[in-house]
Amino acid sequence: MPWETVYKGRRVSVEISQVSLPNGKTMTAERVVFPRVVSVLPVDSGEVYFIKQYRPALGIYTLEIPSGVVDEGESPEEAARRELEEEAGLRAGRLSKIFEGYVSPGYSTEYAYIYIATQLEKTAQAPEDYEIIEVIPVKLEEAKRMLISGEIKDMRASLALSLYLLK
Repeated sequence: MPWETVYKGRRVSVEISQVSLPNGKTMTAERVVFPRVVSVLPVDSGEVYFIKQYRPALGIYTLEIPSGVVDEGESPEEAARRELEEEAGLRAGRLSKIFEGYVSPGYSTEYAYIYIATQLEKTAQAPEDYEIIEVIPVKLEEAKRMLISGEIKDMRASLALSLYLLK
């Protein structure tokens, strides 16, 4: 049975469908349809650059890395470069993909690409009108401590930093 849209918002849709499972049973499944996203961990001279961003869905500020949607006709790398400049005011001389995969496959189609940005050059920040963002440079050792202590609550930021530290 095809997926039926039951809600369509600014960025997400919710769909339901009767699906057949590999064990022969059927169920009603729902999924959140979300575009592809990118996240970028900027690293330079022993520092990483986080962004402190207000998240209306949670009503709090979170410590994250520059992230955003891959626009129509844009490659993930182009989106990563754009988001890095818009949100952090940084341009990457080098961008390396360290991860790609599903964010939460139990209920969402969201697919993420995570990059490490190095050879950074400062530019002007240009966040969207609804983005309340502050750039937070953190020494790498302090970022590692924050990761281990659980101070970094954003999964993509945690994964990016973890993979970077494993290199």
